[in-house]
Amino acid sequence: MVIHCLSFGSLWWLRPGDDVSDPLRFSSRGAIFNTTGFISNSRERRLWHIAGVIRINAVMHCGTSHFDGARYECPGLERRGEWNRLLLCRRLNRSIKAEKIMACVHSTVVGRIRFDSPWSDDEIQVISGSALRGHQETLLLASPGAQFQTDRGRWEVSWDGMKRR
Repeated sequence: MVIHCLSFGSLWWLRPGDDVSDPLRFSSRGAIFNTTGFISNSRERRLWHIAGVIRINAVMHCGTSHFDGARYECPGLERRGEWNRLLLCRRLNRSIKAEKIMACVHSTVVGRIRFDSPWSDDEIQVISGSALRGHQETLLLASPGAQFQTDRGRWEVSWDGMKRR
């Protein structure tokens, strides 16, 4: 599957390789992770109501300073124990047609999603979702044109972001 990544969650971290003596432990042998959450001063909080991460193997992306706005090969969303996981593999040229769009939506922009009611069509999957003091951050994997409902209205997922319907 090819995924077009519009935006990522707020929290990033690096898991180094296992071999402590390996000089490439923190670069090409590491894995980069991203998820939803909140940063307050120097404190990071996941506060998941839907647990999940995006994994990027560093060896495939050496020299890359940003990941958004790009397309990647991906095996699709998978379940790893209690978590969802989306593995982004090789970065692809933007001319290659993507099947899905991955984006992070914030309640301050689109409104709050009521996950306890029918809020989306079948074309949207949640990778990760966090909530703190009335604010939400949600990583979505969606087909182009998929729609979802928030307390601010109906939204459509497009190649360049969320559009109000």
